[in-house]
Formats: sequence, C-alpha cells, structure tokens
Amino acid sequence: MHHPPLQPIRVGMISMTDLDDPNPISGMPYRMARALEGHGVEIVPVPAWALGPEQGSVGRRASNRIVQIHHRRTPMWIRRAHDNLRPGATRAKVFRRVTRLSGLAQSNLDALIESGVQLDALFGCCISSAMYALETDLPMVYFSDATSKIIQKTYPMLALRGDAFREALYEVEKVSVAKTWAAVFAAPSTQKSAIDDLGIEPEKTSVVAMGAHVVPGVDEVIESPASCPTRSSCRILIVAADPVRKRVDLATRATEILCERGIDAKLSVIGKGTKVSRGSHAVESVGVLRLSDPDDRKRHQKLLRECHIQFLPSLGEAFGIAPCESAHYARPSIVAGAGGLSFVIRDGQTGIVLDVDADAKAWADAAESLIDDPERYRAMSIAGLERARDELNWDAWGASLRRILDEQIQIHRQR
Repeated sequence: MHHPPLQPIRVGMISMTDLDDPNPISGMPYRMARALEGHGVEIVPVPAWALGPEQGSVGRRASNRIVQIHHRRTPMWIRRAHDNLRPGATRAKVFRRVTRLSGLAQSNLDALIESGVQLDALFGCCISSAMYALETDLPMVYFSDATSKIIQKTYPMLALRGDAFREALYEVEKVSVAKTWAAVFAAPSTQKSAIDDLGIEPEKTSVVAMGAHVVPGVDEVIESPASCPTRSSCRILIVAADPVRKRVDLATRATEILCERGIDAKLSVIGKGTKVSRGSHAVESVGVLRLSDPDDRKRHQKLLRECHIQFLPSLGEAFGIAPCESAHYARPSIVAGAGGLSFVIRDGQTGIVLDVDADAKAWADAAESLIDDPERYRAMSIAGLERARDELNWDAWGASLRRILDEQIQIHRQR
C-alpha cells in the first residue's frame, strides 16, 4: 500500500550526550535521532549541558575526566556508607545535580525559542534528570528502557547504594515523568513499572520495541534458516559490557559442560570478560568492541554471522538489544527471563527463555536441545529473522514514535 509522504515536523531532542556519538547510553539517543530523521522529523538538539567555548576547552575536558575517574574508582561501600551516614547530604547532592542539568536544558531551549526556532514538540530518551525542573508548553514525549525501580533492583551500581540516594532518584523520576504528554517504554515490564511505581496514567503510556545497533551491512545477504549447530561445531556468542550482571561466568561454565558432553563448542565473549572466562579453554576472548569504530563493527558483524546461538543469562535486563542483533542474522538466542528479555525473545518461537535462577547445566541442556533438533532450530531462525525485520529495528521504532509525536502535536494545536 502506498502511503503519502509525512509532513515534516521539527522536534527539540533533549539529551545529556552528544547526539552524533553512537556510544553513550547503549547507543540509544544516537539511533533514535537518526530513526526519527528517517521519518521526516527535523531534530534540533537541546543539550543539558553548557554551550560556549569553555565547554570544549582542554582544561574543562581534563577536569571532567578527572572527576569521572575519581567517581568510578570510589569503592561502592564508601558511597553506600556516605548515603547512610549523611542521607541529607546525599539527597541534596542529587537534587543539586538534576536542578543544574534541567536548568541547562531550560536555558538552551529558551535560547532556541528566542532565536526564532519554531518547535512542534520535545522528545528525549532517559532524560528524567534533565526534565526535573524544565517548564514548557510544548508537548513532551519521553522514552525509556527502564525505570529507577527496575534499575535499582538489577544494576549493581545503584542496587548497592544507600536508601537516601535511591529514594532521591525515584523522586526525581516521578516528578519528571508526570510532566510528559506521552511516555513510551521499550518493553511491557517497564511500562508496568512506570504505572505501578511512578503512578503515571496508563493511557499516557505505550510500548515500542527498540532496534539493533549492529545489523548486516548493505552487501550482506541474510537468509533463513541459518545453518544449524552440530555436535562437531557449535559457536556461541555473548555480548557483555557488564560481565557480572550478564553472568559471563555462567555462560562460560555452560559452554564447558557442552564440551564435556563431546560437543565442539566455543563461546566468544564481547566485552572485558572475567578472570574465569579469560582462563577457559572453551572461550574466545574478543575484548571491547566500540559502536563507533568501523573495524570493531565489522568484527562484530562477523561474529554474529558465524555464531549459531547467542547467550544472555542476565540477572537484570531492561530490554536486550544483543538478541535483536542475533535475530537480524537469523540466529536464535537463549536468554534469562529477566526484565524485557522475555519480550524480545518469544519463548519457543524465536529462542528459549530460561528462569533467572537456572544453573549452567540448564543452559547447556537448552543449547544441546537445539543442536539435537535441527528442525526446531530452523523454525526459530526463520521466525526470529522475520520479527527482526518487521519489528525489532530502528526504522519500525521511528515510524511508531513519529505517529505518537503527530498525535501529541495535534492535541497541542487543538488546545
């Protein structure tokens, strides 16, 4: 069916990172900006940072870098102790930060409007800190793959902080999300948390699946079903920026069990890995691959093309972009039923979803079941590639967000 071209709209995209950088926040702001541009949306950056010559100075960058390194190296028990011993100071620090960030977003938005830039709406991804004290009459659409409650339960960086810090983040998010005209979430689990934990009206919410960052190149032809794993060759992939939360050691042990059963299995680990994985005969340690590096991208594509199965035994996962990437190569994934993973992978159709508490033997059993049942593997390969092309891609995400933006703009104009 032919669809008439969409009328162009101009949207201010609030961000706390450079929209031209594909690396921060799992690449989401960059991909979302490009996806919206592909659907007739002119993106006008509204950064939540200071603009001016001092922002890019060598001294300023060096100073910011020193602060970041110091923060990362501060042991978590020290931060938690500070939160618990000085809760008032912890809360004050959180609110000073979000007030500063939202103030910078406000000043940059005001400067755009004063210069004559006409905006139809505002949009942002994971920007509750930048929205906290922002005041505007423009319709504001918010997207996130997680809520503070989900993050605090699953991400060690926040789960181990004191109550004062976590409660302050929750209060910030609740105030910010209440300002949105429409709130869009990557998975039903996040939508439910926003309704139950943040009190957002259900009718303001919707679910739109995200896409994959690493996909076949323009010259690559991906056909399904993909070649099946066998007992003489089973290549497994895991992408783990956080090797503890994504349980690289469990994936390593499961692969070793496959080897002990006489299966020639090899696990490729993208990320820094662990001491256990780096010392295992069943593991190929790939190291960190950056989204912005063309050579890294080619290597990542090659690994996706050559693997048979992807593992993702995460303790917590807001969405799960890595299984989307495997699906674009017609490769099924075996994942833990945490967060959005059971939404990304349809159990028994595009892959296998295991209980979060399943042990390494259960993961090995699941992989072996696909090795020993090639027809089942082929069916998952076909269904996974079909869903990736129909739904789990940034073009589909952009089309859905464009419709939501159009709806909110129309409501605004009627008012």
